[in-house]
Amino acid sequence: MRPARGDGFLTTAEAARLVGVKPVTIRRWRHLGYLLAQGLDEHGYPLHSRTAVRAAERRVRENGLQASGIDPRQLRRAA
Repeated sequence: MRPARGDGFLTTAEAARLVGVKPVTIRRWRHLGYLLAQGLDEHGYPLHSRTAVRAAERRVRENGLQASGIDPRQLRRAA
């Protein structure tokens, strides 16, 4: 996926598509502190780098695994 912006930053919707979640999930990650905006667009909306989005996804998944003790990757194999 290529960002629509020339500067390489991703909008919330683009960040969501990158990691396969809904835009509301990206906004929630920002609210919970998993993801910080790396900039703002001309309308004041947050922008993110690919690296930051992928790192936030990794932190969220690791945190979920630690909190629940259930590995969703194992559940997919059993199904």
